[in-house]
Amino acid sequence: MSPDALVADRVHREIKQRILAGKYASGTSLTVQSLADIFGTSISPVRDALNRLVGERLVEIQPAGGFMLPEITSARAYNLYSLHADLVRMVVKVMAGIDTLEPPPSYLSDQTADGPAVAAATSQFFALLAGFSPNREHLGAIVQTGERLALLRLHEGSIAKHGGELAGLWNVTRSGNRNATRIAMWHYHRRRLLRVEGISIATTRGLIEPKDSRNRRF
Repeated sequence: MSPDALVADRVHREIKQRILAGKYASGTSLTVQSLADIFGTSISPVRDALNRLVGERLVEIQPAGGFMLPEITSARAYNLYSLHADLVRMVVKVMAGIDTLEPPPSYLSDQTADGPAVAAATSQFFALLAGFSPNREHLGAIVQTGERLALLRLHEGSIAKHGGELAGLWNVTRSGNRNATRIAMWHYHRRRLLRVEGISIATTRGLIEPKDSRNRRF
């Protein structure tokens, strides 16, 4: 791998990490030069990294040129949760050997996990689940959709005891009871679809600084 490709790969990882951690607000403009200054590199690796993130659907190209994070709306959130539910339903239908799934992290059950910890555990759980599908495409689809849900998952606090909810879902799944898992997954996604407006509003408000950060450029 060439030095430029190595730099682009590093910049891609770091920008993606910031996006998934909620460091940028929805709709934030991502300015190539500003990011190059932040990461101490030329603009070429940054542009390459951003184009790669466009392919992953974590970044969008602005109509007038440049890059930005997608706007979070209740309609977009609803569609993403629905897509995730559809993918999970397909995985549950064909999963095999699920009784070997590792147990959930203990911090989920004792309610000590904060929003970021629960969000990270949620991503881990669904990626592990997809790994039990004989269709290897399911894993990539679940992971990519989960990454696009990352900001929303950070703000699912309106769903009471969602850490305990995830632990319960995890344990039902590893029991190997396919029908019970299907029903539990349905309830999990339904709770989010019913609260999608509140979650999307909380996500936007949670990301905005005292001055509207959607107008900030990075």
